[in-house]
Amino acid sequence: MDIAKIDKNFAAQNVAVNGEIATYTIPSAPFRLYGVFYSEEEGRFFRMDAATARAVSEGCDFLNENTAGGRLKFSTDSDYFEIGVTYNALSRMSHMPLSGSGGFVLIDETGGKSELVCTFRPDYGDEKGFRSSAALKGGMRSYVLYFPLYNDVTSLKIGLNASARVEEGLPYKNLPPVLYYGSSITQGGCASRADNAYSALVCKWNNVDFINLGFSGSAKGEEIMREYLAGIPCSAFVCDYDHNAPNAEHLAQTHYAVYKTFRDKNPNVPVVLMSKPDFDRDLEGERRLKIVYSTYLRAKREGDKNIYFLSGKKLYPRRDRENCAVDGCHPNDFGFYCMAKAVARVLNKILEK
Repeated sequence: MDIAKIDKNFAAQNVAVNGEIATYTIPSAPFRLYGVFYSEEEGRFFRMDAATARAVSEGCDFLNENTAGGRLKFSTDSDYFEIGVTYNALSRMSHMPLSGSGGFVLIDETGGKSELVCTFRPDYGDEKGFRSSAALKGGMRSYVLYFPLYNDVTSLKIGLNASARVEEGLPYKNLPPVLYYGSSITQGGCASRADNAYSALVCKWNNVDFINLGFSGSAKGEEIMREYLAGIPCSAFVCDYDHNAPNAEHLAQTHYAVYKTFRDKNPNVPVVLMSKPDFDRDLEGERRLKIVYSTYLRAKREGDKNIYFLSGKKLYPRRDRENCAVDGCHPNDFGFYCMAKAVARVLNKILEK
């Protein structure tokens, strides 16, 4: 039996609309994209240059189509919002809700506050796309729409009252984005909503834009990726790929190189080196942590005054640590919240300088 027939609160939200609807195909001004871009040639959204992603690895190429970190900002006085999405395939995982892997989240951020409007989530059988709608408060208000963490998006259409005004959304601080590079955890697995990934939470709190280059199982510090990361303008670089190094030896061979390549091209940009939160589940966990820390110490010895280290041991609290992950590895919403608090403490000190 369908649980939504028993409890209406489990049903996907849809509302009736009064009057005509104006439909906007994204990208479209004055809607503004962050964290992703649309390729007319490829007919889909990407997080990084497609040719570079293909050159890095098959995994990076595939996951580049996942829209983790993508956001759409706008302001409107419409009292109705409609979303129409298409994709190549729906990403289904046993340990991550579709609301996080394939859903969109609309947040009302009027006045600098964050209020959930709706989570637009696909049903399990929505193979190629879905449509959904929600009521808005009306009056001129500012919104941010978060893209799925683990799904491709080939098209996105937004529907609003035809008579409504549409303007640019609230701007982020006048700083380059924070750049995150790392594993499935960085990408956002297994948050129940896209805005619960740790990078998104930090962004909500400090209002600094971000770029999420987390690649599930495919962030290995490759030379091509190192050069690409070093070429991205950013206000801080968070290096969090410990988890994806196949073994400690690979981490030792690549970790300092990732840092040094970035530092040589960005002598004044702060770098935060993170180790993985589930260090205690890996026989090489302690060695991996020491490798990451050794990069930090070497950088300090070489005179780097803009290098920071965040131990995976400090990402989760000691108490309730077992409640921080879905499967012992990937954080749930509580785990991501704890990670975000730890990362924000470091980044806020850096960005306030």
